Amino acid sequence: MTDRSQIKALLACDLDGTLLTADGSPAPGIVEVLGDLDARGARLVVCTGRPLHGAMKAATTLRADPLAYVCYHGALVVDATTGEWLSHLTIPVAAATGIVREAVGLGLSVTLYEGDDRRELDAAALIAALDLSAAGITRIVLTGDPALVAESFPGLATTWGSGLRMEHAGDGIVDVLHAGADKGDALRLVVAHLGVPGERIVACGDAAADESLLLAAALRIAVGDAPASLIAVAQLVVSQDSLAETLRRAAQSLG
Repeated sequence: MTDRSQIKALLACDLDGTLLTADGSPAPGIVEVLGDLDARGARLVVCTGRPLHGAMKAATTLRADPLAYVCYHGALVVDATTGEWLSHLTIPVAAATGIVREAVGLGLSVTLYEGDDRRELDAAALIAALDLSAAGITRIVLTGDPALVAESFPGLATTWGSGLRMEHAGDGIVDVLHAGADKGDALRLVVAHLGVPGERIVACGDAAADESLLLAAALRIAVGDAPASLIAVAQLVVSQDSLAETLRRAAQSLG
């Protein structure tokens, strides 16, 4: 169990494009800085679109010991020290079933994420009655020819998008999550769970999906070629090369 009295600050950090470079390696100097700050009581909270196993693999690459994982953009929140799932937002069964059936009918491939388990579906799997009632579907990813996906997305969104976070991610990918999946809300849950004062929260990210994450922190850092919406809510805008030293100074300024 974490000694909460030893937590001096929380560093809520996105992974890809923030702590990790495009090839999956750590940003310059970030491994050393995270290790040093961890020893000083500034502890990491990983906040990512990745599933839990992907987030844990990244933590190993970073040689980091996070206190919590915010995965699937906030659909799954896990206390890393106990393994407790603090929150798990799943896609309603009717919507999940309808999306899968329609997508396969359109010729798209379907990948389901049930918690931290990944399952591929093909047309043959749907010949039998499809029953997702007990699965607890966290994420649905639809893939296919980019032109076909672009053509199909508006209809899918119109039919099934209500109450869901459905995004056309480009390159022939549609990502579906519970509408409540939100990095900022997930970070607030972690902060309350750990009992850390809000003024001791630092957040950094590089994409539009990180906007709510930054808004949940006292010190907000946009990284790299961040979009205008993220820059608008950030207090600092830094290159990925300078992120390590920026985090060091930010954590030290919190005492």
